[in-house]
Amino acid sequence: MSDDFIIKPVAQRAKKSNPIGRRADKVAMFIAALGAISSILAAVWFFSGFAENDSRPEHLASAVGLTLGLFAFAIIPFLLVAAFARRAYLKGPRRAHMLWTLLLMLPWGVLGSLAISYTPLLVWCGVLIVGLAILLSFWAVMSLVLESQNSEVDTEMSQ
Repeated sequence: MSDDFIIKPVAQRAKKSNPIGRRADKVAMFIAALGAISSILAAVWFFSGFAENDSRPEHLASAVGLTLGLFAFAIIPFLLVAAFARRAYLKGPRRAHMLWTLLLMLPWGVLGSLAISYTPLLVWCGVLIVGLAILLSFWAVMSLVLESQNSEVDTEMSQ
């Protein structure tokens, strides 16, 4: 009989590999999280405007529904982009995630400009959202460019 283990103990198993992403992916994850947090803070500020004028429960319930409905369009895209950036940092970027980032962030340039000029929200809120959306869009474009350059190099090397 042999003393070799049939099943290797947990300590002998391979450790997790280090993240293969870039520092830019980590920064993009932080920026997207900051966008989600600022959207949540803007939603609370927006709801507090309703709460100071209406004290009846049915009015507050409709204000909660309106606030959650409107700000879900800001919070959810930033959370998705944060998840895309985290995945890019841990396993490398995917083209589909970068395209989704562009699709989710580009409308915020227009929407943030409208928030600055036409809504009672504070100006810094609109400027912050526009700035974060531009930075995340720039990250996605640069990731797509770097990925296309790397894939061209790989195809030439493989032939």
